[in-house]
Order: sequence, then C-alpha cells, then structure tokens
Amino acid sequence: MESINKYIQNFTSYLLLENINNSNAHNLISISLIENSIEITSNPFLSLMLNFYLKNNFNVIFISEREYLNHYSTISRKLGFNLIKSDNLIFVDLITGYNSILPTELPLSENFPSTFNLLSSKNYINCKDCFNKDNNSLEYDKILDLIEKKFLEIKKNNNKNILIMDKTMDEINLINKILKFSYKNDISTLFTMNKDLNEEKTIDYIKYLSDIIIEFKQNESGFSKDLDGIMNVNINLEKYNGDISEDKNASIRYKIKSNNIDFFTHLTI
Repeated sequence: MESINKYIQNFTSYLLLENINNSNAHNLISISLIENSIEITSNPFLSLMLNFYLKNNFNVIFISEREYLNHYSTISRKLGFNLIKSDNLIFVDLITGYNSILPTELPLSENFPSTFNLLSSKNYINCKDCFNKDNNSLEYDKILDLIEKKFLEIKKNNNKNILIMDKTMDEINLINKILKFSYKNDISTLFTMNKDLNEEKTIDYIKYLSDIIIEFKQNESGFSKDLDGIMNVNINLEKYNGDISEDKNASIRYKIKSNNIDFFTHLTI
C-alpha cells in the first residue's frame, strides 16, 4: 500500500517541480483526469491535488462547473489547509453563473444557491454577470478576461502555475481558448472529463494533448468494502523529453478515506 503523496509526486509534481534547470524538461504539462462513468468520480483525487499544488506554492486557477468552493474548502480543512485564505488560488465559480437563470420562485429545496452560504476566496470570480440570458450560455471571453486580470496580479510571485478545469465541456473552441491563454502565460493545465457526459471527440482531443492521462474505472468485480476503484496512469513519452526514473504506466487500485486515498499496487490473498 502506498500513500497519495507518492503518486502525486511521481506522476504530476515531478514534471512540474523538478528539472527546472534541465533544458530538455517540459515546462508546460497537460494532465487529463477521465472518469469512465457517472458512477465513479475523480473528485477526491482532484481535491488532494489542489491542496498539494497550493501547499507547494503553485498559483492555481480553478475553474469549477461541478462543485462550489464550500466543497473544496471542507476537504482542505480536513487536510489542514485553508483555501479561503490562500493568496495563490483563483477560484472561478461557473455554477453560480448557470444558476443565475433559475426561476426565483423555485421551492427552497430546489433553489440551492439562495439557501446556502456560498464561500468566496481572496481571488474569487463569480461568473453570474458573464451569463448571456438571450442564448442561455456563459460568455467565456469575458470569463477569461476576468481570469487574466486576477492572474496578472498574483503571477508576480514567480511561482509555477496550473489551471484546473473541472469538469471540461464539449466546446473545442473554448478548450483552445483556455490552452492559448495557458501557453501565453506559462500555465500548465489539468482537465477532468466523464465518458458518460463528454463526447468521445472531446476526450480524444484532450488525451492527444495531455502529457499525463489518469483514468478512473470501477473494479472489474464491482465495488467492495476494501476498494473503491482503479486508477490507470499513463505518461505520454512523446510529449515529454525528460528523464523519469519511475514507471511510465501504472494500474493502481484505491480506497477513498475521509482525509486521504490509499493506493494498492497489488493485492494479496
């Protein structure tokens, strides 16, 4: 059994934190987290990665379409970290933007945003004003302008940068805009996708661009009290020219705990 830190260290932070002076090292890293169905989620792993990057002084742009900041703040407190007070986190709240078109007369049980105390961070971006009610869509050019303005304020610390989009939408034009913004500002990227929700062409496109692909699957024999799923990790050597001493591929079973994830590289009977 191995800890979460080993696999985050080996498969993500190694590429981002090490080999700074290596001319062959890859400065910008793309990572994709792929969920095989709606019955399995990468969110616990993503939450730990978010805290890992912030604890290691990364500037993190987190674009969330799945969970409010409250969710990640609660998990972070369990890990001994306060997201709300982080100077290095830009949290982009897409959910509030989508919910801005909900009718106000909805029952309280359904009108979730008005009955919940939504937290905000130091660099919080509420996308409510970026929603175009004429065609029921978010205006991403406006959102990226807001992100860039915030990012220019915090990038002066000369930290490494990563942009996380959870969950990725099937808009190749939007993905390209985000990638263009990332390359322009030396920001690595991480996208989450779900095979039940995303189009195959979107997933294939992100996988083609990614240096690291982490795919979450159910156990072949179903779920059990001992294991929650399988995480397949693949490092795309065609995208990376540096030296990696560890394995380039791994199939890892895992168990989600209240404040960590236990990984099992093999099972003993």
